[in-house]
Amino acid sequence: MSQLPLPISWSRRGGWESLLIHSANADAIALLRSWPNWPSPCVILVGPPRSGRTLIAHMIEGEIGARIVDDADTAAEERLFNLWNDARDSGQPLLLVAQEAPPVWAIALPDLRTRLATAAVARIEVPDEAVAAALVAHGLELAGSAFAPDVPEFVARRTPRCYDEIDAVVTRLNGLSVSSGQKLSVGLARQTLCHENGIDGAADQ
Repeated sequence: MSQLPLPISWSRRGGWESLLIHSANADAIALLRSWPNWPSPCVILVGPPRSGRTLIAHMIEGEIGARIVDDADTAAEERLFNLWNDARDSGQPLLLVAQEAPPVWAIALPDLRTRLATAAVARIEVPDEAVAAALVAHGLELAGSAFAPDVPEFVARRTPRCYDEIDAVVTRLNGLSVSSGQKLSVGLARQTLCHENGIDGAADQ
């Protein structure tokens, strides 16, 4: 059965079994786990906010012994340069995590720019509708919220393809489940989406 990566606000538990691997992150995870075949000592993991990139990075850290630098695009350039050289000399993999990869970074140090140009990029893509529905279902299940089987697909069709938007909607739905004590229905989900986004909840196609 497929598994999905969880936005960190939903869960910090478990290892690889707590992640859902899907079409938006499968290639990135496969690249990270094949570190002996990396073209350089460093790989850059990039993905949107709430895409699980930091969680994935720390699982890779435990699996292959990589050194992790989160928010690497804002880290000191001299530090990144020294870490890259240390990774080359020691054989310890270096994993840089950011929202985007170079050349989007404004890198002033020419030697660092040259080194990072050799790094492979593991990219977590935006979720499609199927991934969004699975994330909604998983987020509700983690919180113990009861929901009708058609709720995740309904919500996914009406939520922007954005991890933090999905996270916000799931948080709202879980809160509604707790406060109402009711099983979440399409009707309740429609009210939530209308409240949050001003979406026309009458459209049920």
